[in-house]
Amino acid sequence: MDCQDIERLFSSGVASDLLSVYERADLESLIRWMRNRPTAQIKIREVEGDSEVVVVIPTADSEGSFAKRAASLYKGLHVVLVESRGQFFNYARSVNAGLRRAVELSPRWVVVSNDDLLRADPTQVLLQELSTSTRSLIMASPSSYHTYRVSLVEPSMTFLKGMRIVGKLLSLAPAEVYGELVPRFKDKFHVRFMVAVDSMMGPMKRFAGKVADSLWNAGSFMVLSRRVITQNTLDETFINGYEDVLLSMRFRDDKEIIRYSLEEMKGGSLGFGRMRFLRNFVNEIYLNYLLTETRSET
Repeated sequence: MDCQDIERLFSSGVASDLLSVYERADLESLIRWMRNRPTAQIKIREVEGDSEVVVVIPTADSEGSFAKRAASLYKGLHVVLVESRGQFFNYARSVNAGLRRAVELSPRWVVVSNDDLLRADPTQVLLQELSTSTRSLIMASPSSYHTYRVSLVEPSMTFLKGMRIVGKLLSLAPAEVYGELVPRFKDKFHVRFMVAVDSMMGPMKRFAGKVADSLWNAGSFMVLSRRVITQNTLDETFINGYEDVLLSMRFRDDKEIIRYSLEEMKGGSLGFGRMRFLRNFVNEIYLNYLLTETRSET
């Protein structure tokens, strides 16, 4: 399949078209398509404030209610709203654009936050917690949507079958989709590891298979030291998923979890249905591709 065919099917919004991508494309063409997708238009709007800590917020509408509420929760700080939407929206590209603008303001720290915030501790709490840290990556207090444990699991076929059944019975889209896709395509795309959220697996983790790795994942909120921000801090090949996992792996030994809490809407931007996780499987494939490359270089 060429990139145009993959894009047409991937973006159609039809589940059978997405399955057709996995059935017809090979690994090399899929990675090539991911790396060469066009970039959606990006616009930046700023809310003036103290630039010692700059907040980057990707959003579909910089003048919308989500963006306004999120910006208000970081009252007093300089906020960079990165507006992008549509078929080619790419979270990592939006974040990287915001980070590049933030660095121009010479901050000490840059916060990356979703726009679907419901609540956050006062700004002063965040500033106080950051004032004594020397780490590269800062995470907020653990939550189900940020600062949560993830594991790289080599899943057993029995567990995957159980996932699919339970997913269907309880309408759990991630379990149903991955229980279907991983057994079907893991050999074709060399998907050895599955990224599993520990809290979602609960006690079933012990039956999942071999746990190859486990770490804290930043998720929807992270703070980066200015010194580690590069041209492409987040890997832009990912399509709205697992950019945070790779970054958390990179800084796993140079991170800190602070006492700062916030609350977001679950799936407020991308939803939490079957289509989201059908699309997200390309990120599972790409992450495994990167991990295979890393192992071959060592």
